[in-house]
Amino acid sequence: MAYSTPIPPSRTALPEAPEAPALRRAHPVLPWPEELLIRFSLCMSSHGMSISRIDMLHDPQYAFQQLQDAQAMGDPTLALIADALFRCFEAHQSGLPSRRH
Repeated sequence: MAYSTPIPPSRTALPEAPEAPALRRAHPVLPWPEELLIRFSLCMSSHGMSISRIDMLHDPQYAFQQLQDAQAMGDPTLALIADALFRCFEAHQSGLPSRRH
């Protein structure tokens, strides 16, 4: 069914998104290697846990909570991946080059 009169632009325009999320996506804060983050995400999902890649890259509190949760799940593979991610963070903070995983 088509409308006989056009809808005013003010009613069809989407609200502008705040700039902060766009800036967050453009400038990662946490130095996770892409392949390792993907493995972490897949392993977490095998335990029914969904993680946000954006939040893992830009929200340290969220990221460290996910790493802590992963350690507590009792999966040795997941614990190793979480540990490797944390070591990447430590190397980044110390200024030491991180090893490829």
